[in-house]
Amino acid sequence: MKYDAQLVTVTTEHHIATLTLNDPPKMNALSIPMAQALTAALRQVWRDPEVRVVVLRGAGGKFCAGGDLTSMKRRVDAYREGREPESDTRANMWCLNQVILTIRDLPKPVIAWIEGAAAGGGMSLALACDFSLAEEEAKMVFAFAGIALAPDMGASVMAPPRIGFPRATELFMTGRRFSGREAAQWGLITAAYSAEELPGAVAVLARRLAAGPAQTYGEIKRRMNETVFSGLSAGMAQEVEGAARLTRTADHAEAVDAFLEKRRPVFHGR
Repeated sequence: MKYDAQLVTVTTEHHIATLTLNDPPKMNALSIPMAQALTAALRQVWRDPEVRVVVLRGAGGKFCAGGDLTSMKRRVDAYREGREPESDTRANMWCLNQVILTIRDLPKPVIAWIEGAAAGGGMSLALACDFSLAEEEAKMVFAFAGIALAPDMGASVMAPPRIGFPRATELFMTGRRFSGREAAQWGLITAAYSAEELPGAVAVLARRLAAGPAQTYGEIKRRMNETVFSGLSAGMAQEVEGAARLTRTADHAEAVDAFLEKRRPVFHGR
C-alpha cells in the first residue's frame, strides 16, 4: 500500500515507538491519506521485534481534530452537482476503521498522548488505545452531530460502556465540549495531568510497559478484544451504513458549509 510517510512520523527509542500524526495546519485531521499512513505505521511497528510499546500523539500540540472537512466539502459539492464523488463513502469509512482495528489487534500496548484537542475521530483513536493520557485542560468533543453525522470509527460502541447511556447520549447529541479532566473523572480515558506533568507521565508508563512481559500484554489484548471489544467490527459496519446515508443529507451539506464559513449552521431536518 502506497502512503505518505511524512503524514505519520515514527521514532523508536528504548523499545518504545512514537507515532506522530503530522499535519499541524489541519490539526492532524484524519484524511484518507493520514489514515492510510497511520495504518501502515502501526503495521510497521507491529512487525518490529524491537518495539514493545507504541505511543500515539499529534504534532503541534494538538492530538487529532477528527474528520477532514476539506474532503467532506468536495463530497458535498459533488452531490450538489449531481455527480458521484471521487471516492466511495463506505470505502473511505472502512479505511478509517482499519486504523481502529489495527490498534486493537496490535499485540503491543498503545498509549494515546492527548495534547490540546481531540475531536470526532480523534476521540475514537483515543478510545481504541489501551491507555489514554491527556492534559487536564485538553478540549474534547464528539463533534459528529455538529456536522450532521453520527458517531463513527467505533465511538458508538466504545464510549457508552465506559460512561453510561445517559452521558454518552448527551455528548453525542449535543456535541458538548468537555475537558481531559472530566474525561478522566468519567472513566472515558485513563488519566489526566497538567500540561507540565503529562510528558513525564507518558514516559513513565511507556518505560514501565517496555520493561514488562510483552507476551502477557499481547494475551491481555486478545482477551479484551474477545470480551470488551467483541462487537466493535459489527458496530462499525452499522456506523458505515449510517455515514453513507447522512453524507447525502442537506443538513450535512449545510453543516460543512457553515463550518468553513465560520458561522452557525441552520438545520432543516432534511
